[in-house]
Amino acid sequence: MQTKQKAKGSWAVRFFILLLGVVLGVLFFWLLSFIEGDIGQIKQPDRNVVRQQYVESSLDRQAVELGREIDAIKREIQSLTEQQRLLSSSTSSLQNTISQLLTIQRESLAKNVEFSEKSNQTLLDSQAAFLDNQQKFQMYNRDISELTATLRQKEDIHAELVKNIREKEAEADKEFRGGYQKYRFRVAVLKLFFLVPVFVAASFLFLKFRSGPYWALVWAAFLASFIKMAMVAHEYFPGEYFKYIALLVIIGVVLRFLVYLIRMIVAPKTELLLKQYQQHYDKCLCPVCGKPIRSGPLRFIGALGKKTQVLAGQTAAAVQQEPYTCPSCGTDLYHKCTACGNVRHTLLPYCERCGDAVSKPDA
Repeated sequence: MQTKQKAKGSWAVRFFILLLGVVLGVLFFWLLSFIEGDIGQIKQPDRNVVRQQYVESSLDRQAVELGREIDAIKREIQSLTEQQRLLSSSTSSLQNTISQLLTIQRESLAKNVEFSEKSNQTLLDSQAAFLDNQQKFQMYNRDISELTATLRQKEDIHAELVKNIREKEAEADKEFRGGYQKYRFRVAVLKLFFLVPVFVAASFLFLKFRSGPYWALVWAAFLASFIKMAMVAHEYFPGEYFKYIALLVIIGVVLRFLVYLIRMIVAPKTELLLKQYQQHYDKCLCPVCGKPIRSGPLRFIGALGKKTQVLAGQTAAAVQQEPYTCPSCGTDLYHKCTACGNVRHTLLPYCERCGDAVSKPDA
């Protein structure tokens, strides 16, 4: 015998069940995230440790010392260049002074005017200072040339040393990347070793109880575990592999829903089938072929749709319900109840007069 359906509860109760189901899913997702985060707390490869195995510390110290020496030589060259610039400016000023004094001296001789002793002494001092500046300028040139040669030599040594270090670092980076990939794979395996059984258990409960009274719990656990497992796979698996995994999962989900919808038509469940029958009876349509039902009071309805018209001239006795078979597909839609003798719906499980139930309505 068919068991009567239980009440679904008020809309407020259903709303809060849905809301608490969402909250439960978020909390369960956080719980999985905390556990997954703790699983990932294993020691990962240290790049500096791997580098020390390939690059000797003496090479680093030598490179640093050479860098400091190069910087010191550059600063010294810059200082000498600045001093040379100032000396060149001073020399140019002395040269102008000497030129002016010589001009005055020539004019004095031409006019038979005596050139003063002070001016003559100034001319001699300026010439001496000019010669001294010239010697210093040459000395600065020599020092700058020597420092530049030393700088180029040290820069060549430093460049060769840096090149050697870079080659060794490349080997260290290669080993580090290999170790890091192994580390990520190990972490992914550990996390999935925990998440996959959780997802399998949640999937089993979901398939078994997804339409039962505790649907909110199994839906929350299933979605939270699925999303967390997908996020871990996306994080640790290469993109070229993950896109195929994600695509296969999506194809599987679409196929599952497609098969489910096809089964709803080919072999629908009893609850869904009864709901479909009830909707068609409420619309006064045959649940099998969809033809309007012309039985009892409906026999005198002029149209079934948005506009209806009752044919006039009928008596009250004409509205009595009678057994009825669909003239289009031959489905028995109304028959006499074996318990009370009144006409009842053939495709629904209960008699509306006496409440008698049948084990399985005939289609």
